[in-house]
Amino acid sequence: MNFSYLNNQVYPGHDVPLKPKVSVCLITYAHAHYLDTCLQNILNQEVDFDYEIVIGEDCSPDKTAEIVKRYAEQFPEKIKAFIRPQNAGAKINFLHCFFECKGEYIVHIEGDDYWTNPKKLQTQVDFLDANPNASACFHNAEIIFEDGSGFEPQLINQPDQKKWINSADFLGEKETWFMATASVMMRAKFAQNLPEWFLKSKSGDIPLYVILAEQGPIGYIDKIMSVYRKNEGGMSYTDNVQSEVFLNNRIFMYSKINEHTHDKYKNLIQNIIYEYLLLKIQSRRNQKNYVRKMFFFLHAIIYSKTTGWKQIKSLAKEYLVSPTQLLSYLNFRKKINDLFRF
Repeated sequence: MNFSYLNNQVYPGHDVPLKPKVSVCLITYAHAHYLDTCLQNILNQEVDFDYEIVIGEDCSPDKTAEIVKRYAEQFPEKIKAFIRPQNAGAKINFLHCFFECKGEYIVHIEGDDYWTNPKKLQTQVDFLDANPNASACFHNAEIIFEDGSGFEPQLINQPDQKKWINSADFLGEKETWFMATASVMMRAKFAQNLPEWFLKSKSGDIPLYVILAEQGPIGYIDKIMSVYRKNEGGMSYTDNVQSEVFLNNRIFMYSKINEHTHDKYKNLIQNIIYEYLLLKIQSRRNQKNYVRKMFFFLHAIIYSKTTGWKQIKSLAKEYLVSPTQLLSYLNFRKKINDLFRF
């Protein structure tokens, strides 16, 4: 992955450390209402080492770029900023800045989140220095709901959170999430050679954490040191699972994770793919196409652990139609051509 063509978008005047202990990779888009809080809490960190802040501002429609420029001019010894003249997209924006990070350790944060403990970076650096076998570490975080749901703030990690995380912990079920992005500090050397398929995956967190965990366990620090804002900026999971493009990408991602881990977690991953195949049956594209629904239903059964006819019949009633309707729909002579257009 080479993103050097974006290097000319750097904002002039920076003088960040050549060999910082930590790099903070800050990705921001349309975060004008939040960015001051985010940056102030990064700059207020109490540390005994050098750190840099690498910012990717992705051509925001609001005043985010103006805020970034103001901080970059005020703190050139800390901030190296890239101001995009055109929108690069979240993944490209992140990866370009990520690979520009020069620190031994990297922390990724988005501009609408923020840290709540001035010793966050020092605490995580001390942990990784003391545990050289660990590929990364994370801490607890608070979720603040700004999405109109009305939910009270809550913690991501419960008191029984495991102290050490391995790859299998990310593969127990689909969409596993128990590590706030801004809470994770990783060893840069374990994430410098990301596979090409990583760029094609719409999700960055799950594959990145599996790649890290394959090289060493990820440690948990039982402290609340950041806030994750759940706002209305992104597409909801409910909307996503109606999109076959999204579901295909998830199946692709988990298939590649399976290849990357050399089939060690094949049974876990097959179960996840099975669940996504069932979701494909109910996606917008397939709602009125019975042949496609049947195709993906049979495909899902191959991936499932379902062996009994009663279980299959029960799934058919839930995801297809009743047996009477099934017989009336099936006319393979008329439908056979459709079967090859998947």
